[in-house]
Amino acid sequence: KGNPLVKTQEFSDFLKSIVSIPESTKFEEVITDYSIQIDGPMANAWTPYIFKIDGAFHHCGVNSFQLVKENEKDWKIIYIIDTRRKENCK
Repeated sequence: KGNPLVKTQEFSDFLKSIVSIPESTKFEEVITDYSIQIDGPMANAWTPYIFKIDGAFHHCGVNSFQLVKENEKDWKIIYIIDTRRKENCK
């Protein structure tokens, strides 16, 4: 309906939803660009994408990854949020 909806999902539930997709269904998320901002041990990756199912356009949006650097060398994703829409896609 065009109204923003915020849903929280446990990582284990996210993995279960991916595993439950039938093998016959081919899905692909194509990252179309990216922007990374870093301040010391904190970073944000902004990645516009197009999502396809069985080769056909399904939706588009932007992923926003929040990262923290551990042990001064390893970046860990601590939070992901995304948008999804079917119109106004590049």
